[in-house]
Amino acid sequence: MGLFKTIGIVGGIAGTLLSASVAFAESNDSAITATTTRNVKVETAREKNKVKIETAREEARTKIETSREEAKTRMETKREEAKQKMETAREEAKSRIEAKREEAKQRLADIRDKTKQKLAEKLANQFEELNKKWTDNFIKQLDHYGAVLLKIQERSDIASTNGKDVTAVSASIKSANTAIDSARTAVVAQASKTYTLDTSSVTTSTATTTSRGQDELIKGLRTQFQSLHKALFNDLKALRDGTMKDARSAVQSALQTLSKIPKVDDDSDSTDDSAQ
Repeated sequence: MGLFKTIGIVGGIAGTLLSASVAFAESNDSAITATTTRNVKVETAREKNKVKIETAREEARTKIETSREEAKTRMETKREEAKQKMETAREEAKSRIEAKREEAKQRLADIRDKTKQKLAEKLANQFEELNKKWTDNFIKQLDHYGAVLLKIQERSDIASTNGKDVTAVSASIKSANTAIDSARTAVVAQASKTYTLDTSSVTTSTATTTSRGQDELIKGLRTQFQSLHKALFNDLKALRDGTMKDARSAVQSALQTLSKIPKVDDDSDSTDDSAQ
């Protein structure tokens, strides 16, 4: 085989190898390009999905915050309304009992024993103070129930944005709000009641300057005080075991209903799973 022929063969082989290398490189470049394109598409879709998730989260946060602020505003409004009604009721009651207090004061002045007289005067004013103390405490309890209900509403809103069914919770929250409103009305009505000593029914067969008259006076006043005490605490217990208990039970029911929602404390958005 001649030199030129050998060189020709070698050159042909080299050309074939070069062509194959170029074809392989082109094929490899195409595969890389296709893979890169797919990766870019996947990354683009992932970014779009991420933006979508963040947008949904932000909308959910805004919705929850708006709902929370509206609920807080409603609660504050009702609290202020109840406070104003309480003050008005007490002022009206005060004007009604002023005359009776003056009559009672004059009657108690007939007690010759100064120690008993001071005790009777203290008791005469004690009933109104007790009624005020109890009704103030009831209002504080109702404010607490309202705050608890607000938190339940917040948890319910979060659960709702996570795709949970909160229909039963919403109904329980509505019932609890109604129960709290009814209790507030009942407390205001209780605050307007008066428990003043009625001295017109305290009579004596003889003058109070006599020992017998003093005994009859003390006995009559004691009976009046016992009657007032019974009336006051019967009213307060009826309120405590009635609408106040109903309000507490309604809030507890709303909390129990919320707890029945599966994974109600899971704040993660359901769209997170699709992104993984």
